[in-house]
Amino acid sequence: MSDMGLLGAGGAYMKNLLDLRQRRQDIIASNIANADTPGYKAKSLEFEAAMAEFLPKPGDLPMARTHPNHLPAPYGEYQMGDVHAVETPIPKGDKNSVDLEQEMARMSANQLLYNYAIQSMSGQISKLKMVIDGNASGG
Repeated sequence: MSDMGLLGAGGAYMKNLLDLRQRRQDIIASNIANADTPGYKAKSLEFEAAMAEFLPKPGDLPMARTHPNHLPAPYGEYQMGDVHAVETPIPKGDKNSVDLEQEMARMSANQLLYNYAIQSMSGQISKLKMVIDGNASGG
């Protein structure tokens, strides 16, 4: 995956995270839409562990660019996440594994985390825009 230009590896990480959050939202919406479909197995998208591998570990030193012509560190692999079926602890007679209340809670939590990631990326872009426009004040 290519980096995101001025946002570099951090921007590429955020784009991947936003893509995965959107994909999770789509899967949850599909689960909710099929809550009354006999035999439907709810699905879940897991990606947090794979994404955490690309975050710096405590005590790690960041890669330093010692020359302006050095390229920034790449992000790494684009993560797709793992989709798997979810079994309900209390089986229903129609063999449908969707727990509507749980899916609604997952959807709300995922939406909040998506919005947080968007605000974070928007802040990074705003800072870059200030620097480009020359509006950054020295501190």
